[in-house]
Amino acid sequence: MAAHVIPANWATAFMPSSMLLVGAVLAMVYAVYRRALPKPIPGIPYVEESAKRLSGDLPRFAELQKAGRKPTDLYIETARLTKSPISQVFFLPFKRPLVIVSDFREARDLMTARSKDLERGAFNNETFGGVTPEHFISMNMSDPRFKVTRALTNDLMTPRFINEVSAPEIYSKMRHFVDLWRFKAQTADGRAFKAYEDLNFLSYDIIIAAALGIDDSESETVQHLRSLRSDFHPRSPSEVPTEAEFGFPDFAPSDLMESLLTLAHAVGTSFNKPSPKLFHALNNLRPAMRKAWSDRKRILQQHIDNATARLNREGDNFKPVAALDYMVAREISSAKKEGRRPDLSSRRLHDVLFVYLVAGQDTTHSVMTFLVKQLGAQPKAQSKLRQSLRDAYPSAAAECRQPMLSEILQAHVPYLDAFIEEVLRLHTPVAGVSQQTVRDITVLGHVIPKGTSVTFLTEGPSFHGPMHPVAEESRSESSQKHADATLDEWVDGAEFRPERWLRKPRGDEEEGNLVFDPKAGPFMTFSLGPRMCWGRRLAYLELRLVVTLLVWNFEFLPIPPKLNNWDTYDLLIHKPCSCLVRLRNALEA
Repeated sequence: MAAHVIPANWATAFMPSSMLLVGAVLAMVYAVYRRALPKPIPGIPYVEESAKRLSGDLPRFAELQKAGRKPTDLYIETARLTKSPISQVFFLPFKRPLVIVSDFREARDLMTARSKDLERGAFNNETFGGVTPEHFISMNMSDPRFKVTRALTNDLMTPRFINEVSAPEIYSKMRHFVDLWRFKAQTADGRAFKAYEDLNFLSYDIIIAAALGIDDSESETVQHLRSLRSDFHPRSPSEVPTEAEFGFPDFAPSDLMESLLTLAHAVGTSFNKPSPKLFHALNNLRPAMRKAWSDRKRILQQHIDNATARLNREGDNFKPVAALDYMVAREISSAKKEGRRPDLSSRRLHDVLFVYLVAGQDTTHSVMTFLVKQLGAQPKAQSKLRQSLRDAYPSAAAECRQPMLSEILQAHVPYLDAFIEEVLRLHTPVAGVSQQTVRDITVLGHVIPKGTSVTFLTEGPSFHGPMHPVAEESRSESSQKHADATLDEWVDGAEFRPERWLRKPRGDEEEGNLVFDPKAGPFMTFSLGPRMCWGRRLAYLELRLVVTLLVWNFEFLPIPPKLNNWDTYDLLIHKPCSCLVRLRNALEA
């Protein structure tokens, strides 16, 4: 019987040198695998099974999305599972964990008293930088471009600009919006109809008018109403069941609005990606994105050129009537001081103008949708609000007319402010504030290394319910010093209760005499400290005018249960999946 001969290549494979090579490769692969596994920051709680896999918390993230939950629920869920005010989650291999702070008092301390320990950070800058690389929202404050870019907007949040430019535009656009909803309410005759896109057009009209000074004929709302009156032939209300939705035709947005929505959607989508930078690099190649870029550049440059021509034509008599006028004038003035030619087609100017438009439109739209939902869901609070407005504007009520802009700007209506604040608290547009440590810092007794991303939750524990227990000695010295500055938690935070923001004036015990107290308890909708939302003054003015005129003119009726739900979706901005209204003329009530 012939001996079995082992092939030369097999024999070679089992030689000591080959075995050593295979062993070395396997050892290297294992070493890389171990290095790629999540590396928890010592002492900070986390979900243990997530630290044992390369994908970290991504499977949990995917499960939440599949269940229809918003992405930031991962952070709230992690805080709940760990039962801790500080926790960490893991995403990409080789990446540092993301630290979650779900304690209002500690977040307030870090973003105010210890703000120099934090910066916007790489994740934030990559998220916005893929669409607006030359806007200060994509820059750390230490970036030499930050101050120069921010200077372009210095005039836009002054009381003069807000009261003389923004307020009249908001009021004008709201009057047109009231006309639109009067038409729809009369046509629907007590049936519910979709409000989501109407409010989208309203928030767009308002910010576009304040930014670019558009004529009323260019208003999306005006064109929508004109289209309905001329082309819409509705079914008879008697043909639509009382509990059913009354349908109105969709209205196509303008090219500029479409481009803003497309680009804003890209920013929001990138926020939920492990690598925003990689996402933008690929997404910006899509035809829809290229069209959005082209439309944005073309249309905004037309407005810039028109503003420049008017400034050159009017010279010393030039009077700014829109935000863009101030930006153009400031760029020309800065160029003159610096001995250079003004760059009125720069990416910087376009990005600053774009973010002014998107930030003013998208976040306000989010708040408006939840406002009208709560008006319909809270009949007692709505009635109290309407009576507060009638009491604040007795002449307008007696004459059965609209409150004038001057009356609204001069009045203080505490319950109006409280109602708006409660909607902002319960339905914050952004569920977390993301920053990055610039040095090693200690938070609640745990050392967080330099360069670590930290997200401060603006909902969940402290805001919508009790906070997690914290030993006082684990808090920073500055946090302990300001322990009594405000409440640490809203124990009943899941309830809609505007009264939580009202208190008696100090030294005034008169019954019923209450004032609005924005520091009554946990609230971080506009962030805190030096990085607090730049446009919050405009946002509050806009919401006061919008709510005043809506509640003055309409009674918001409850939505039939089969049509109503509170499901939400979340990209960068938190919005409801469904937004319907049922309206009745409040002036005839």
